Amino acid sequence: MVRLTTIKDVARRAGVSPTTVSATFNGSAPVSEALKARVRAVAEELNYRPDPLARTLRRGTTTTIGFVVPDVAIPWASHLARAVQRALAERGYTMLLASNEDDPNRELQDIAVMTDNRVAGLIVAPTSHGIDYAERLTLAVRCPAVLVDRVVAPDHFDAVVDDNALGGLLIANYLHRLGHRRIGFLVGRSGISSSDERHIGLRDALAHLRIPLDPQHVRHGIHTVEGAYCAVQDIMSNRQRPTALVCLSNPSVRGAMAGLLNMGLRVPEEVSLASFDGYNPPEGWSPQITCLQQDAVTIGEHAVELLLGRIAREEPSHSETIRVKPRLFIGTSCRNVRNSSL
Repeated sequence: MVRLTTIKDVARRAGVSPTTVSATFNGSAPVSEALKARVRAVAEELNYRPDPLARTLRRGTTTTIGFVVPDVAIPWASHLARAVQRALAERGYTMLLASNEDDPNRELQDIAVMTDNRVAGLIVAPTSHGIDYAERLTLAVRCPAVLVDRVVAPDHFDAVVDDNALGGLLIANYLHRLGHRRIGFLVGRSGISSSDERHIGLRDALAHLRIPLDPQHVRHGIHTVEGAYCAVQDIMSNRQRPTALVCLSNPSVRGAMAGLLNMGLRVPEEVSLASFDGYNPPEGWSPQITCLQQDAVTIGEHAVELLLGRIAREEPSHSETIRVKPRLFIGTSCRNVRNSSL
């Protein structure tokens, strides 16, 4: 068994007390620069590393932030995790990541474990499932926290999310300019803020352009590849098909493309496709999907700033929701149907 170097080993080799070694690494007491250099040299020679958990227990504080996401394999979640980690590192903090496969019970367990391990705060991309979800989340979070991507209990939690109303407007205006008047929509699960806001944003923007969403061309609760695969074939089986389809997420894009391919329908030649979710499948996939691109860097920066502000303040303040503007990426999945027979 390999024996780990202890603080006493370093103190003995450097000819100082364990208290001096501790003060060298955590600044708990003044130590001359010459003595610090000697202690650090010995620590490096013996491969000694301070125990962060022990330091946390002694000082009652930590520089670790927990980041909880539904599924880190989803592109937007991995991009956001990277942005948050970078923003934290620039401020001297480390990130502890947990991914729960979109399971609210596992999410609450992850939050409990992180809280028990005394993280300084939490950034959570909430699963948002269940009628009592907001109450359960509020009870589970026992440290400063900021939500990203979705709004839950806005009177209790700060949140940094996409400007989904603007996203709906950008997509609606673009399809309108291309001459589309029959538009299908694969709507996500109701009760989740991002899904509801995207639905309302696109619906209202189209209504302003005098393009009502035909109920025959809309399917609700679509959040998986399989669900989108079936829904798009159902929509496109109508005698009067939509000339364009709008998807809510990356899984619905993949399912929609597979469903259209199964029907022998080509994108964009026979139907155009746009998405609220801006992370396309691997490079080389054709066509490139016209989509909204989330500004993950700005979301990460805002989330970290809000959270560290919460940690620094002793007195509670009013919660805040920040909406970050997405941009519309024009791919090759939509075509101009003005003067077309479609």
